[in-house]
Amino acid sequence: MDIARTQAREVHEDTMGIRVFSGLGGWGYDPKENWGMDIEMPAWVGEVHNAYRGQRAFMLGTGPSLIDQLPLLERLKTEYTFTCNRMRRFKELPFTPFLHYVSEPGPLVAWGAGVGTAYDVPEAQNHVACVWSRVTAPGWLWLPKAPDDVQMRWQGCFGMDDYLPPIPTAWASPLTMSQLALWMGFEEIVILGSEITQVGQAWDRERGTTKYPRNIRSILECADALSRNIWRRGRKIWDATPGGRLNVEGGMRYKPLEEILCA
Repeated sequence: MDIARTQAREVHEDTMGIRVFSGLGGWGYDPKENWGMDIEMPAWVGEVHNAYRGQRAFMLGTGPSLIDQLPLLERLKTEYTFTCNRMRRFKELPFTPFLHYVSEPGPLVAWGAGVGTAYDVPEAQNHVACVWSRVTAPGWLWLPKAPDDVQMRWQGCFGMDDYLPPIPTAWASPLTMSQLALWMGFEEIVILGSEITQVGQAWDRERGTTKYPRNIRSILECADALSRNIWRRGRKIWDATPGGRLNVEGGMRYKPLEEILCA
């Protein structure tokens, strides 16, 4: 038994939150029929399939560990970086994101005709909104998302085959959108800034919070499924978040960012 990991689970149990959708939802729907959703995948999704085969992608959350990793983040200027949500509040970010995204409907305005300024990073090379309903915001691409009863912990992760349905949620943006990176052909995924805690953000270590309380138990269950699926298919995923719950309490493999960048 891994005593340290067991103790960590006990210490943090009171912060886990409730398990959303305690029953196994999403059954009876075929992913090849878009989970029963009456939509077609946008043309751009097919165009980017395996376009970045063999490359690695850095998926950043907005956790406070990014503050301590700033010297290393400088070296991501030549890497493929994915940022999310309110990253624009982290003024010290030393690179221009390859792709910035939102993965919930909250940041959208006027039924998808726009994205709130707090959630936009205009200088990013690409912008993707991953939600259930169509997004028409100028400069943004729409990536359909499955209903929330279709979840990575139950239906698995997608992106490594020749079809991509509306993607299941993983309850944490970098995990959910790793499926897009896999679809684009990235062979190695590195998770950063994903402590998965209730308090602490890159722009305010002590008081910064997520918009709503995290469903941490569900996130860890999804992360386990994501990690297993990726390694079984011959690709790699690392959590480079020091002390992050994905690697301390969950099943994701930890690798220091400096070691990854020197490889």
